[in-house]
Amino acid sequence: MTNALTPEECLDRARMHEQLAATTADASARMMHQAMAAEFRRRAEMAIDSVRQAVNRPIVELCRNVA
Repeated sequence: MTNALTPEECLDRARMHEQLAATTADASARMMHQAMAAEFRRRAEMAIDSVRQAVNRPIVELCRNVA
């Protein structure tokens, strides 16, 4: 896994792993794909939350007192 994915890419990968989990007969592989899907969904949500926080954060410009 890489940390340099956009939220959309994470959601795409989550959907891919969910599809793989749904189509595999191997129980351990299914559990691994479900775990990967959950992790990619978590990463997407974290990225979206961090963007929301950055947008809502006030911007303060500090200037030296020149008087």
